[in-house]
Amino acid sequence: MAKIKEIELMRELGNKFDAYQKTTLPLCAAENVMSEFAKLPLATGFQERYIMGSAYDYSMDDNFIGSEVLLPYYKAISELGLELFHAKFTDVRTLTGMNAANMLASALMKPGDNIMSLGKQWGGHASMVPTFERLGANVYDAPYNLDNYDFDYDELNRQIKERNIKFLNIAPSDILFPHDFTKIDDSDCVILFDYSQLLGLIAAGLLANPLDTMKNAVLFGGTHKTMPGPAHGIILTNNEDIFKLIDKEINPKYLRNVQMHQVISLLYTMIEMKYFGKDYQANTVRIGNLLGAELDKLGLNVVKRGNIYTQTHQIFIECPKEEMDIMFHNAVKERITLNTKKKPLFHGGFGIRLGQQEIARYGWDDEAIKKVAQILAMIAKSEYDSAKVQKLMSELPPKTVHFTFDESDYKELMQ
Repeated sequence: MAKIKEIELMRELGNKFDAYQKTTLPLCAAENVMSEFAKLPLATGFQERYIMGSAYDYSMDDNFIGSEVLLPYYKAISELGLELFHAKFTDVRTLTGMNAANMLASALMKPGDNIMSLGKQWGGHASMVPTFERLGANVYDAPYNLDNYDFDYDELNRQIKERNIKFLNIAPSDILFPHDFTKIDDSDCVILFDYSQLLGLIAAGLLANPLDTMKNAVLFGGTHKTMPGPAHGIILTNNEDIFKLIDKEINPKYLRNVQMHQVISLLYTMIEMKYFGKDYQANTVRIGNLLGAELDKLGLNVVKRGNIYTQTHQIFIECPKEEMDIMFHNAVKERITLNTKKKPLFHGGFGIRLGQQEIARYGWDDEAIKKVAQILAMIAKSEYDSAKVQKLMSELPPKTVHFTFDESDYKELMQ
């Protein structure tokens, strides 16, 4: 058969993408890498199969024939949701973190409800307010204390009562130090924790879990950041009344196909997190503090609290706008993924956000992290030696996924 031009184009694009992946220094806090183990369900026939409803109230009535074969996967996920997140109710039907936010808002909120949210200027997710406002809700920024990188809890609790706040949404995109949510009065307010950035750290027990102490809490988010899984959504809660409202609304009302290949890939990721998550997440925080200290030594203005640069997977570098622009321009040139930030959360209004969760998964040693710091310090300058940067990047260890099963542990799944 003659060559098919579209297939040739796909081959060309695929080769370019592979080359880019191999040569990039991945420091984006929103991205991660999946293991071959977690990818196994993505190449199966799960995607083409349907199941309606959740394990909570599954019924064959009006369901798809064959859905009963998929049901045990939901039950396995619920068991791991309890083990990893201490959640009595785990739902993984939503397609992404934002889809989970939309489903929760649609199921729980009513037009005219008063909502309070972590403002984007303080690191909150920029899509949350428009999501709530589309439903006719009145949205207010939660009071924040920049000196502590945390809420002003006295004022927050006062406004929750005075404004009759029904829902408090906490969706941090930029976060170094976890919020002390135990200070929030949730007696008459549902707290929605979009912890997409922190789910892996919570599952590993390295950060406090709101489900352990709050009666009206919903923990949710995307599963591809510190959770090294597919880009999918998860919703967790211990409040049965809240879950009943969510459960009956998600599908088949708002969703039909829940993408079972993604669901089961997430299950595999949760299994992986059970056995390797604590070591992986601890390594993420450890190398973050090492990288922060090295950058500090090299003259960059790295945010820290005392001697701690981060308790999460992120590092902040504060700098004037022109320096931020220089670093970003050079990062694009040298294929280093990072994010610029333009918000008051960064003193002076500008800075760079780094994420170390992906390089932590590669198991890079301390010497490699020091080379990463050298690279970043060099590209922070308007004039630097690009050849030296590329030499340092070529000396970094291979991108081999650690904190996962050996193929010998699961080879029977591949048959």
